[in-house]
Amino acid sequence: MPLIYLAFGLWFLIEDNYSMTITFFITGLLWFLIYPFWERRHYINHYKGFIKENYKERLGRTATLEFSNEVIIAKDNGSESKVLTTELEKIIEISSTIFVKLKGGQSFILPKDKIDDIGTLTGRLKELASYLNIEYCIEDKWEWK
Repeated sequence: MPLIYLAFGLWFLIEDNYSMTITFFITGLLWFLIYPFWERRHYINHYKGFIKENYKERLGRTATLEFSNEVIIAKDNGSESKVLTTELEKIIEISSTIFVKLKGGQSFILPKDKIDDIGTLTGRLKELASYLNIEYCIEDKWEWK
């Protein structure tokens, strides 16, 4: 869009209509500078609302995960599920969260601030990654944009 405003501004400049030239140049510049921030905020609010509406039953529930070499057992409020560790694709650790990514595209999301003994967990996950010969990525510098 800023390029379209620039093109119209150049066209009006050729036509010697300086007030329209200035208007289109300023609009294009403002669009270029302000729109990315507005769009980012818009998408963040959109996805927050989507998550609150569609996952309200899942948010705030305490769950436990047990990692063995063969299965991962997830338990929460009376339900239990098992996932074979052969389904693990990758383990990614960032400064605030650990993602245990599965081959189907799903992930276990483990917020570090909610885990009592993070050192034991990261040690166990590194052992599991080594045992399964999968990648354990540490990306401490990664941040949301």
